[in-house]
Amino acid sequence: MSATFPFNLPAPTVWYVLLYVATLLLHVAFMSYVLGGALALGVLALRRRLHQIGGSGALPAMARLLKDWMPSALSAAITAGIAPLLFVQILYQQEFYTANLLSFHRWMAILPVLIAVFYLLYLLKSRRLEGRAAAQGAVAAVVTACVLFVAWSWIENHLLSLDRAVWARQYETRAMIYASPAILPRLGFWIAGALPVWALLAGWQMRAGAARTTASEAREAAGTLAVVGAVATVAAAAAAWFVLRGPLAIGDAPPTTAEGALDAARGPWLAVAGVGAAVALAGWLHALRARSLAGVAFALTGAGTLAFWVGALLAREEVRWAVAGNPASLERHAEVGTSAGLVVFLVFTVIGVGATVWIFRTVARALRHAPRA
Repeated sequence: MSATFPFNLPAPTVWYVLLYVATLLLHVAFMSYVLGGALALGVLALRRRLHQIGGSGALPAMARLLKDWMPSALSAAITAGIAPLLFVQILYQQEFYTANLLSFHRWMAILPVLIAVFYLLYLLKSRRLEGRAAAQGAVAAVVTACVLFVAWSWIENHLLSLDRAVWARQYETRAMIYASPAILPRLGFWIAGALPVWALLAGWQMRAGAARTTASEAREAAGTLAVVGAVATVAAAAAAWFVLRGPLAIGDAPPTTAEGALDAARGPWLAVAGVGAAVALAGWLHALRARSLAGVAFALTGAGTLAFWVGALLAREEVRWAVAGNPASLERHAEVGTSAGLVVFLVFTVIGVGATVWIFRTVARALRHAPRA
């Protein structure tokens, strides 16, 4: 049992952890675009730049980009969240379902909130609000608040699932809200970690000419996005160290393993996250000097950000496993592993990815040949 997590576990559990983290990474990419984009919409609304559809410059181009792509990004984030949601139910069945039941109405509130965000994003994109700065600002503010509420709810649910000591009191008092000093720092970690991903994806889109972005607007925006990416990368690394290694790593629940053993297990993954953050920071600084997210800057920021999230997510799961892992869970994973569900999942994954790539290529081909307005 001296191997690094999750390779110190039986084979079925290792597969489920790795598939969970791999699918969660895809969800994190789209989720980060939504979270970072929602915050950017809020900032642009405060600066009264959302209504300048026909304007030129980095901020109007960014507003056009967000209006065009945020509805699709939200749909992609929700869809990409299905697979990790299934795997987390296999890995942490009792903890996940208990947290859901204890805060049932409060937890289910994320569904109408997401539906509202979806339609508000289309309203923001519609011509009905063109030129109306106050109305667009109000809609953007509601979108930002709703997205932050969903992020808060997921963190609250995660920490409640680990805090066995409070389960009985939560049930007896019928409390709909779980209060923990770990919630706010974790929200800060997810926001800080999402912003570099959003900046990277938005910069790539603008460089590719999405939302009628010109080359000069993309170069101008690259500087702003590089500053956001660099600052957020440093903040994300600091927040990851604090919430994944410090006393708030698992909220109010005491770990079931020795603290020293837990430190040794998550240490390598936190090191991977730290190296990834350093590489990404170098890429952002290069982009800031070159005023471009192309070439070396794109490669460094992309590789570093990916390494950061791989390390952070595996360290996060090591912390969760220290609380939720038990022999009964291992037996359940071994039993589930014999049902051929993994093969079915992989087959439909290939079909789904192939269909998605075909759709995107078809739409891109149609847009290239469409007449310019």
